[in-house]
Amino acid sequence: MGRGQNGIHRFARIRELVILAAALLAPVLEPSLSPDAAAGSAVAAEFGTVPTVHAVLVEEAPVIDGVLDDVVWRQAEVVTDLTQVEPVQGAPPSFRTEIRILTDGDTLFVSVHAFDPEPEKIVANRMARSELFFYDDNFGINLDTFHDHRSGFFFQINPLGGRRDATFEGDLFEENWDGIWYAKARIVDSGWVGEIAIPFKTLGFVEGKDDWGLNMTRRVRRFNEDNRWADPTIQRLSVNMAQAGVLTGMNVARVGIGLDVVPAMSVGALHDELRNRDKLITEPSFDAFYRVLPSVTASVTANTDFAQTEVDDTQVNLTRFALFFPEKREFFLREKGLFDFGGLENENGIPFFSRRIGLSPDLQGIRLHGGGRVTGRVGRYRIGLLDIQQDGNAGFDDTNLAVARVSATVLEESAVGMILTHGDPASEEENLLAGADVNFRSSRLIPDRSISVNGWIQQDFRGDAYGDRSSAFGASIVYPNDRVNFKLKYKEFQKGYDPAMAFVNRTDVRGYEGEYRLRFRQSSGPFRMIDLQTTANFFTDRDNVPETAAFNLSPVRLTSQLDDLFEMKFIYLYDNVPRPFFITPHIGIPPREYHAYSGLAELTTSLHRPFRTKITASAGTFYDGWGARISPLIEWRPSPHWLLSVEYDERQFFDYDACKGSTRGTGDCRRGFDEPFRRHTGFATRLARVRLQIAFNTEISWSTVVQYDNFSNGLSAQSRLSWIIEPGREFFLVVGQDFDATPGDLRVLTTRPVAKLRWTFRF
Repeated sequence: MGRGQNGIHRFARIRELVILAAALLAPVLEPSLSPDAAAGSAVAAEFGTVPTVHAVLVEEAPVIDGVLDDVVWRQAEVVTDLTQVEPVQGAPPSFRTEIRILTDGDTLFVSVHAFDPEPEKIVANRMARSELFFYDDNFGINLDTFHDHRSGFFFQINPLGGRRDATFEGDLFEENWDGIWYAKARIVDSGWVGEIAIPFKTLGFVEGKDDWGLNMTRRVRRFNEDNRWADPTIQRLSVNMAQAGVLTGMNVARVGIGLDVVPAMSVGALHDELRNRDKLITEPSFDAFYRVLPSVTASVTANTDFAQTEVDDTQVNLTRFALFFPEKREFFLREKGLFDFGGLENENGIPFFSRRIGLSPDLQGIRLHGGGRVTGRVGRYRIGLLDIQQDGNAGFDDTNLAVARVSATVLEESAVGMILTHGDPASEEENLLAGADVNFRSSRLIPDRSISVNGWIQQDFRGDAYGDRSSAFGASIVYPNDRVNFKLKYKEFQKGYDPAMAFVNRTDVRGYEGEYRLRFRQSSGPFRMIDLQTTANFFTDRDNVPETAAFNLSPVRLTSQLDDLFEMKFIYLYDNVPRPFFITPHIGIPPREYHAYSGLAELTTSLHRPFRTKITASAGTFYDGWGARISPLIEWRPSPHWLLSVEYDERQFFDYDACKGSTRGTGDCRRGFDEPFRRHTGFATRLARVRLQIAFNTEISWSTVVQYDNFSNGLSAQSRLSWIIEPGREFFLVVGQDFDATPGDLRVLTTRPVAKLRWTFRF
């Protein structure tokens, strides 16, 4: 074994010892971190009782107009007992909040009166649907409709009536869910007021069950103050429902027939400038959702259409592994949490990665003829079934794709489950994946702390009669708390492991991953949080020969009272390259061991300010050369109606071996770098992104994003108008434009305008 491999083995041993020591010391270190730590235990004891509020049944519904003058609100209980979580855990709120809850059996109504003696200082910089209102004054509701202490729905408004929603599972937050609900809010002389109406048809729940889990939060942004109704501890997020409060009176909730019919029509065109071709595109589509039970929804889709989907953010890949792009298509984001598996998040080994369906490897859309889905909960079982018929492409026939996920709740917060996927979106070959997972989670095992342990195994079957088989398995322990936060993971993938609907970017490896963060909080002074943070990962092949390693250390990470952030980071990378690969068409990386060292500094100003900036700078070695990076971002919100952001990322690299061939894959490149190289060659990557958003009001917004990168010489733009005529009834106008931006030869490629109307009928 070479000196480099000995070194990396020593590094791995040190890394494992450091993380193990941190984990063992966490219970000892945590109580002594700051004066607030002792206060946290006192708060947990003081607020150990579960708060309860009753939803009063009324015959007349209030008008949702942001004016609290409806007489019916006087019948509701008044909730005022919020407790400060930040900046002083356990302290009383700076201002009074009054919350009222009513129901007429069809809808849940919530009103909030957020008192503020200085309403002119209320922070409200956003109003478009689904914006990040965390950085405004806001009010949020978390509903655990199944009262299973681990999942639910999140609704949030800001003082301008902006709406944001999500679903959550444990601490996993899926913010791309768009439910049908209503809200109005306004700033008044005494602070701000808001009204919310959530139809029960929007929610899944067990009909006749009287108790739901509930938590409510109010944020006073200029003080960075977070007030919470239940479980007011910094150790847990408000979406952690393990110790949430209780909403009673829900046995009157009804869903009626429980049928949503959603026809849609897209009319567009495709103009190909290079081929001088034009095509008119008319795409009717249809979705229907029926609640077989109040807690189980069956849906069908026909000619599924994604015309209104936002464009992906461009990424530049300087590695030999595929990058991860998140799902943005609304159809696949519905009940996404039911398909989560083994605690895996956006990483190698996810057994079901929905972007494999309906998208070719070069991200071109593939028609989906239709399909069906059944999702929901029956008793302690959680069910997710999906079946899609995909159009043939690349010379093969139509393909049927199926996913089945079933899990059962055990203990109070834990679950065991299994997953099956069948079919290959990119070929006619047989492909089956079977997996099982165990997910232990507890917010009570360690007082006032959360911990989870996950284990999973997957088996991949391929080929005729599934003659080819390979497996993967892994485990993790996560301690996701505020003062001490750590994560340990182990994963192993056999050679040839390749489930067709999974995200897999490397196989025949064993992976060891760890994260550790030590946080000091201060309720006064210039810094709210001081963090020491480190992450490490180490991959070997299955013969334990080191392949890659990465070690990041952040000895300085400072967060101000208003969320300005300064961070310094030291990075070590190791890559034992087994075969040549290209990071540009003309820069090849020969096979050998590489050690890289770099430093990074980042300054980010708070998102709550109208003018925001983020600057990242780094320098160091990279493979057999060295480089530097500068990445500024500027964001300007002159009013809640306007947003302009400009982002640029440039990386300069120097002193690289260059392949002699003029085209990738030819000449000396094809012979695996056996011939001499030109030395001292450099290259640069440049990525630019400009966003302009105009929110005419809370229901109509127009956003445009323009992106350029010099790797592909691609310049693209998407302009998207969204008009929520009313929740569930929407109009979109989207124009996409692609250019070839080769220096000195700018050419128009394709133009794609499309208009789409989607209309929901509820029964």
